[in-house]
Amino acid sequence: MDISQQLQQQIIDAAQSRQALNIIGNNSKAFYGCTIADENTLPLDVSEHSGIIDYQPSELTLTARAGTPLRKIIELLAEHGQMLAFEPPTFDGRASLGGCIATALAGPRRPWTGSVRDYVIGIRVLTGDGKDVRFGGKVMKNVAGYDLFRPMAGALGTLGVILDITLKLLPLPEREISYGMKMDAAAMQTILHDWRYASMPLSASSYYNNMFSIRLSGSAAAIDNAISKLPETMQEISSDYWQNLNEHKLPFFDDPAPLYRLVVPGNAPCDQLDGESLIDWAGALRWIKSRSSFKEIQNLAAALGGTASVYRNGDHVEDVFMPLSEPLLALHKRIKDVMDPAGILNPGRLYREL
Repeated sequence: MDISQQLQQQIIDAAQSRQALNIIGNNSKAFYGCTIADENTLPLDVSEHSGIIDYQPSELTLTARAGTPLRKIIELLAEHGQMLAFEPPTFDGRASLGGCIATALAGPRRPWTGSVRDYVIGIRVLTGDGKDVRFGGKVMKNVAGYDLFRPMAGALGTLGVILDITLKLLPLPEREISYGMKMDAAAMQTILHDWRYASMPLSASSYYNNMFSIRLSGSAAAIDNAISKLPETMQEISSDYWQNLNEHKLPFFDDPAPLYRLVVPGNAPCDQLDGESLIDWAGALRWIKSRSSFKEIQNLAAALGGTASVYRNGDHVEDVFMPLSEPLLALHKRIKDVMDPAGILNPGRLYREL
């Protein structure tokens, strides 16, 4: 009996006794999401279900098991001049591919290349009653059932135990270079607005402590042309900045205060943020350290036209994501009932009602 069959049997046994299961890989993101509602959960360890199943550099696709270390995949792709377009954090190398998909966390490149779910073209999962099912395919032309597995990205394991994932890839850019300069938030937003119409080859943009930082990615010719359009006061900075931002290694993140994650329109005002903030995704992702209540942070995000979640620290016993509308919650419940009829997979990890 291989590991996937062992996992399947564990789920079948748990479903029969309605024993809740806590799906874990390398536990790099145990802090993320709500505390599982059922205190009597048993661990379902998927970390040993690991390894590359199929990699076709010429087709720009890769299939790997959920427990495969993300860093191993990134290093393999780099050897062939390719990358995961959504630039996921690796959490000091502890993150697995399954956890990457389950949380759908993406890095600085996200606004320009797309989200995690945009690059999943096939998936194999175990449902909450032990069925071994596959959605999608291994090549981009074969994506029958694509919409059926898109909800898996970001579901935090509440819809199924991810076994294998097929991803489409992108080539590494020919050249990358980073720049930064001091300016106020209003000037930063004006520059970003102008650059949206200037075909600037941006692949990252952040703002913290009056420092506006960008990364340019593309062909050598495109980069040279973009550099000629930069303000003369912009200076080259180390490319390590983006990895440190993505892995939360910057001093800003070294703080026990609750860390909130707001996703808002990129042009939303910066002066309404309650607490110290770091802005990523060209203004669309706002990290906020604040002693305010989550309700107050939610109201702030809603006023800016976006959503908020408790990312790290703070209260994870109650809901940590923005409440769903009644119709949307009802839809989530219907999907949950189909995929996990006994309600045993990570109960309450995403929303208390699920």
